[in-house]
Amino acid sequence: MIDVVEASIAALRDALAAGRTTSVELVRSYLARIEAYDSPGSDTALNAVVVLNPDALAEAEESDARRREGRLRGPLDGIPYTAKDSYLVRGLSAAAGSPAFADLVAQRDAFTIERLRRGGAVCLGLTNMPPMANGGMQRGLYGRAESPYNAEYLTAPFASGSSNGSGTATAASFAAFGLGEETWSSGRGPASNNGLCAYTPSRGVISVRGNWPLVPTMDVVVPHTRTMADLLEVLDVVVADDPDTRGDFWRAQPWIPLPPASELRPASYLDLQPADRPSAERRLDGRRFGVPRMYVNADPDAGTGTAPGIGGPTGRRIETRESVIALWQAARDDLVAAGATVVEVDFPVVSRYEGDRDGAPTISTRGIVSPAFLERELLDLSAWAWDDFLRANGDPRLSGLAAVDGSRISPQPEGALPDRYVGFDDDIAAYPAHVRDHPVDDLTEIPELEAGLRGLEETRRIDLEEWMDSLGLDAVVFPAVADVGPADMDVDEASADLGWRNGVWVANGNLVVRHLGIPTVTVPMGTMPDIGMPVGLTFAGRGYDDTALLSLAAAFELLRPRRTEPARTPRLPGTR
Repeated sequence: MIDVVEASIAALRDALAAGRTTSVELVRSYLARIEAYDSPGSDTALNAVVVLNPDALAEAEESDARRREGRLRGPLDGIPYTAKDSYLVRGLSAAAGSPAFADLVAQRDAFTIERLRRGGAVCLGLTNMPPMANGGMQRGLYGRAESPYNAEYLTAPFASGSSNGSGTATAASFAAFGLGEETWSSGRGPASNNGLCAYTPSRGVISVRGNWPLVPTMDVVVPHTRTMADLLEVLDVVVADDPDTRGDFWRAQPWIPLPPASELRPASYLDLQPADRPSAERRLDGRRFGVPRMYVNADPDAGTGTAPGIGGPTGRRIETRESVIALWQAARDDLVAAGATVVEVDFPVVSRYEGDRDGAPTISTRGIVSPAFLERELLDLSAWAWDDFLRANGDPRLSGLAAVDGSRISPQPEGALPDRYVGFDDDIAAYPAHVRDHPVDDLTEIPELEAGLRGLEETRRIDLEEWMDSLGLDAVVFPAVADVGPADMDVDEASADLGWRNGVWVANGNLVVRHLGIPTVTVPMGTMPDIGMPVGLTFAGRGYDDTALLSLAAAFELLRPRRTEPARTPRLPGTR
């Protein structure tokens, strides 16, 4: 078998082109790794890939035939990948980790799957997630994925890391890349804990049509890759105009005009990859980055408000692990050595959202976004979107939400401690009853939406974009997480105390990033020597600064190698 561990998309494509391997062999090589390290009977039992595509080998055979006949569909033809269980992949189940939807079958492909299938890529299967992505590491229909780096720690933040299977699978080289999804930090968090690259786009850049929604105003597609070069390869295929807006809330809503994806992307994302380290240094030279003091143990005012936060541990002081700080200092030094300026800053977009200090408002008290909208957003809009997703999919056995038993959507795992989301009032078990009692035909019938959406956009403009302009910042950079939660925090109170701390329960930025449509790119920052777990560095910027952020992150990655291979999933014997 060919050695696929850490193999880049370009290397796999070159091997295919040179006849050193076939797509069938690639599929078999990845499946062998899944069997060895992911299956229930293996020593590691990582449990990341939970639904295998029975047609994967047949699709690989078709790709090999196209290659022999000179009919390749594109640069990803024959390349295997995984998708989160929230993606519709025609013919596969679409449970989204929930017992209530275990028998739901995808009647069509999600937009990104459609693009990849059209380009000849091979979906190996679906990756693990908690029920409906409503959390991070809670055990659902398929349990949860485990860390390929250290079994004593979580592969994603407990409260928002629902793409845990994608993170583990991509890090462990169970496929060339993975597709995750994010509502709070479910793409960024698993990327950080697995030494991966992740991109959370601005509104409308990547169509989410055909993805199970959680909160439609926040949901985005998040590719997971081991390198920035691979991320750019994937984006070149999946970023495209989608004429069908049903199921993609921001493109479907009529009030905030969005530019089409074709106007937001470069001619080729591959042009953003620097040729070498000197090219990367030239790109970073003269750039000005702000690092929020709250994320690097330098903000004495953080968490000092009389009643900080909007729920859970939001608004509380973040205590960043010293080994994370050391990696940040090394990253900062590399940026400065390349000619960039790095300044410590306040972070008003978070402080004014979470009320983390005296005098700071919250998103609900600020007066720009109304509490009435925030309530409608979580209940009326989300319940309607779930129902519309099922109706659009059209599985005759389950074509609407009203018939679903809400108690089966996200049952409490036996023996698990209660979650600590106090203050967040969404109850997804109530969604079926809500659509029965409050039927809505179109999203425009839901009160408060227009004013609320305009308020979200205005909040980002004032608290992030005008602030960045005033400081002359090219991007905001910060450690993606403050620490990593213990693996037993679902059953041990002391471990739960550690894992539910601010900066650990959810990736840094909490739900602000997604709620306000802030684009980010997360890249490996290094591996903590004390616990052997990776941590990422996040680049964040103004709305639709996506291409610039990708360019900067690609340049940072080339300054020095920072990703390490997972210790628990080495190369298999007999690979070449």
